[in-house]
Amino acid sequence: MTLQLKAHALSHGVDLIGTTSAKPFTKRDRTGTAIDPKELLDDARSIVVAAFYSHDPAEEPRADRDNPRSRFPHAESLRAFTPMADHYVGVIRGFLKGQGYEALSNTDNRIPEKMAAARAGLGKYGKNAVILTTEYGAYVRLVTLVTNAPLACDEHELYASDCGECDICLRACPTGAIYEPYKIHRDLCICDWLWGTFVPIHLREKQEDRIFGCGACLDACPRNGALTPRPEYPVRPEDVDRAPALIPLVTEGERYYRRTLPTFPMQAGIDAIRGNAIIALGNLRTARAIDPLCMTLTHPTPQIRAYSAWALGKIGGAQAEKALETALKGEENCEVRKEVQQALDG
Repeated sequence: MTLQLKAHALSHGVDLIGTTSAKPFTKRDRTGTAIDPKELLDDARSIVVAAFYSHDPAEEPRADRDNPRSRFPHAESLRAFTPMADHYVGVIRGFLKGQGYEALSNTDNRIPEKMAAARAGLGKYGKNAVILTTEYGAYVRLVTLVTNAPLACDEHELYASDCGECDICLRACPTGAIYEPYKIHRDLCICDWLWGTFVPIHLREKQEDRIFGCGACLDACPRNGALTPRPEYPVRPEDVDRAPALIPLVTEGERYYRRTLPTFPMQAGIDAIRGNAIIALGNLRTARAIDPLCMTLTHPTPQIRAYSAWALGKIGGAQAEKALETALKGEENCEVRKEVQQALDG
């Protein structure tokens, strides 16, 4: 049945597929927390991990002061992520259901996908703590299902690696978040920031014009050097903008977001994306953003107000200064007041 499942998946557009047992995973950190797949499916016996190749065919347009657009590193794979994940889940679940078994998608990320992929033999950990595959390097996105089907399961060594002495990914990290091989300061990782984690003032310029994702360590990995971009996907990517204009992301609401952004980044929430857009505008220092930023300087969310003050301080000028002075008089949140004052001082 396992061979039939893999053959069926590969014939229906799945790029890589592997299986491993549903025994618990133990986190490689100080807590040693065990994650049991049976919390997702009571009678879980196996885990199916699939991956699709996500190397984009072209570079995205870069923003500047006159054209303040956002940047999604590997935008095409973001547009394809949800359709591809849905397709993979449908193919795998459909086969297993036809065999009389249940399969649940790991939609809430309760199963550690990279650990499952390593144990199933799809790839090995790189020093940047992502999975490197033989076929597609680091340019893969993972889809995981838990099933009660008694599949033939691989049990590869979880933390094996074949990076050797190479440390290019560590040196490529814009913030130094990869401080040792396989070890990451999550609070310094741009990818984590762009999910809504508060970005410290002294590191905001590192975000540049990104509003979701980073990819610097992936792009630097020599294992990806000989790869050619993927020409097409077996499903239709979402019909949304590859590089959304930044100013509307500051001013518009949910309806605009949902027709402009891919489904996957939208999981971070509108406030997270809006905050990222504000930081990007501050980094671009475009005067066209002053009026929108004056509006978000009174936003209900303190983090949005703090970012708006910082961005206005970066852009500068009399209008920005006046808005910051007005905000300082009425701001009650002490942390936001500090940001406003620092923006004025700068």
